[in-house]
Amino acid sequence: MREQTRGVDDAAPANFVTGGATGEVAWIADEASRDFLGNEFLLWLWYVLEMESDSLELADKSEVSVMLARNLVLECPRGQDGRQSISSDAPSRLPEARRAIQAGKLPRKAGLTLVRHDRQYDVTLQAETLGVSSAKLPNPEGEEERARLEERVTLIRHLVETLDLLYDAFCHHRTGAGWSKELRKIRQWLQIGDRR
Repeated sequence: MREQTRGVDDAAPANFVTGGATGEVAWIADEASRDFLGNEFLLWLWYVLEMESDSLELADKSEVSVMLARNLVLECPRGQDGRQSISSDAPSRLPEARRAIQAGKLPRKAGLTLVRHDRQYDVTLQAETLGVSSAKLPNPEGEEERARLEERVTLIRHLVETLDLLYDAFCHHRTGAGWSKELRKIRQWLQIGDRR
């Protein structure tokens, strides 16, 4: 959205855990693929929600409130330490989720609750494809079937726009000059012991 194509094309997998292997993600076979950015997006979002704010300003000057909710799937990017699935109202707040990311696992799938323009969406987002595997939309208003269908289409468009703007916010950080500083902050956050 903000002419970040070059930065995305030049991106290599970030090393979030000090001393961990960098540059490889086992589930992405094509070296030219930038699908790992979806995994990094979910980890960055987790960091922002825990350390900064549960609301983010988007490029269109609107705000979105976000919560990691319902489910979280984490996996070792080297393909060595297995996969962990966590189901809970707030899975990222559980000690086992924190230990998993401290060990270097990356999010592969996450449940998100998004609120923008007073509309709440509950989605499950697949990291690599940024595909929505399930979504709960607000109930459409109106008594006539056609009006309800048109409202549903509007809600789907609004959800897609919200996800696009949220990912754009990540890409703005990821491809910007301040990424190395932000990466250091994320590494420090990961080194903090379990606070619960």
